[in-house]
Amino acid sequence: GTDGATPSANAVAASALARLAAHFDRQDWRAAAVNAVRAYGRQITRYPRAFAKSLAVVDFLTQGPVELAFVGDKTQDSVRALKQAVADLYLPNRIVATSEPGVSSSLPLLKGKQAVAGKPALYICRDFSCQQPVTDPSLVAGALGATLASSTGSHAGEQKMLRGTQLSGSATIQGTAAYAARMIGRSGDAALAHGFVALGTTGLTTTRLGFGTYRVDMKDVEHREALRKALLESCNLIDTSTNYMDGDSERLVGAVLAELIAAGELWREEVIVVSKIGYVQTQNLKLAEAREKAGRAYLEMVKYGDGIWHCIHPEFLADQLTLSLDRLGLATLDVCLLHNPEYFFSEAAHRGENDLPALRRTFYERLERAFVYFESQVAAGRLQYYGVSSNTVTSLADDAEATSLAQMVQAAQAAAKSVGSDRHHFQIVQCPMNVFESGAALISNTGASNQQSLLTYAQEACIAVLVNRPLNAMSAPRSGMLRLAELPLEDVSVDIVRQFDAVGNLEKEYRETIAPAIQHDGQGMLPAEFFGWAQELQRVRPQIQGLEHWEQIEHRTIAPQINHVLQTLSRHLSGTVVEQWEAWRERYIPELLKLLRGLRREATDRSRARTGIVTAAIDPLLPMARLPHSLSRKALWILASTPGVTCVLNGMRTPSYVEDALAVLRWEPLKDVRVVYGKLKDVVFS
Repeated sequence: GTDGATPSANAVAASALARLAAHFDRQDWRAAAVNAVRAYGRQITRYPRAFAKSLAVVDFLTQGPVELAFVGDKTQDSVRALKQAVADLYLPNRIVATSEPGVSSSLPLLKGKQAVAGKPALYICRDFSCQQPVTDPSLVAGALGATLASSTGSHAGEQKMLRGTQLSGSATIQGTAAYAARMIGRSGDAALAHGFVALGTTGLTTTRLGFGTYRVDMKDVEHREALRKALLESCNLIDTSTNYMDGDSERLVGAVLAELIAAGELWREEVIVVSKIGYVQTQNLKLAEAREKAGRAYLEMVKYGDGIWHCIHPEFLADQLTLSLDRLGLATLDVCLLHNPEYFFSEAAHRGENDLPALRRTFYERLERAFVYFESQVAAGRLQYYGVSSNTVTSLADDAEATSLAQMVQAAQAAAKSVGSDRHHFQIVQCPMNVFESGAALISNTGASNQQSLLTYAQEACIAVLVNRPLNAMSAPRSGMLRLAELPLEDVSVDIVRQFDAVGNLEKEYRETIAPAIQHDGQGMLPAEFFGWAQELQRVRPQIQGLEHWEQIEHRTIAPQINHVLQTLSRHLSGTVVEQWEAWRERYIPELLKLLRGLRREATDRSRARTGIVTAAIDPLLPMARLPHSLSRKALWILASTPGVTCVLNGMRTPSYVEDALAVLRWEPLKDVRVVYGKLKDVVFS
């Protein structure tokens, strides 16, 4: 995709497709050009200078070409004069066609074009709508200038978008019911009927297990295959977000849906697509910062921290919904959720604001304005239903960041009334829940007068409940984050004590022989401090709670720091120390990696010990037929069996994971799930 001394083949193909699409008015060719550019979308965003030709195609596709039709014998001086007048101007986005006298053409641009009073003429057009023809070369510049001014004036200040093709339609009552019937019939297993349920009062039918796209992107082929498998094997609800993988999760969803629908393996009406808006990160953050500098800042921006902003103002929602639909390739989004709006309370606490009643009034006023916008989009046909995804909707009432489902419903009722409707479209709430974090079922806090639990209130109000993080327990007592799955034990045997000595000795050698020869620029760490992992990891080792905790340390701290130091030294070292450094590095890296593998094995052992305690606690409460199954299946099944839970969102990133998880859809619901939640509240990890 990147340009070298010549433009990349991908960019040249995209350019040819774009121009041919404009000539022949072929939207399928335009879509192919768009997809060719989008294949490198994330790389173009990060390294634009390496994609000059691709960006030229983007400009062509977003700005649209000026269409120039020459009528007359190209050998005549008068025709050459008209062409020269055009050639004297800079028009990068143009298509040109010439009509020869007596020669018919099938090009749309040339249809109906004739010479004027026997004189060769130039027709200047936009979208096949043309000005009066020009016969005088001296008038060409003025005519083109007027066309360009009129075509760009209406778009002043608007963001250019590389729009792709959009699938029409949306999830329907008939379509989703037909999907359920088709899946049950194809499997020949009537038990699969346990896996389908109504989505609130929408009339839509959803599987009890949904495909979550957190950390799913276009780069990994397994992610694509996993989503394909899920959709084709009884999972028709997809949950995504505008901020997941900087929009790449939505792109993957759109690409897979388009592929399956084009092949006739799936229908748009069968699939429920949920996306979320609220976070202002990465590219959205850059856009928001640029708007601030230009004096057009988004209103009501919540600046929670560096690189983490949040906004639910209608103007921001409008921009994000447009981008979301474009990435998904959909004309209508089935469900749009406000994504963790409780950041409003977190940011207020950072600023020292403690008037909680006033803050809550402001919060629900903002929610109501957001809901008014969503109601307008339902009326416009771009959205079917909306709701809120909140991590604090199950918190205790006295929690400063607690949100209330009952007050959300009241805000939706007020929003509907303000747009002249007696029916609101607030239908979904999303929250974290797993066998440890069972507040949705057990904590009495919804803001309702009788203080029911979230699930009880949602059932009475006919609100669908989607639960996320089903296998990542964040509040298991003294365990940190606990992965509710049986982890495979890696076949790794490392003498940790010996390995600490090996790494420590090499790091001592570096400090004594290499570090003194490295010049320090006066900023940051001293060269002697670059490699001290033996000591640091010995300090951290007793604190590692399990594999999940170790992976956070390894991926967020160790790997970035090591890579940065290795790259920096390799780039800046010179002279005789280079050979010494490279020889040391070749000995050091394998020993360090071996130590990290040993620590990973230890962390896995600790996680397996904790999950063993969980399994021992819940197995006596389960039917005998379920005992041989994995902990992850049991945890998903318990959630899916819980009254009030509509759909459990699971991040199934590989086909094997999809197969493992979807098996629970055939299981008859567990009769008494509350006893399981109660049992695990008493579990203590050593």
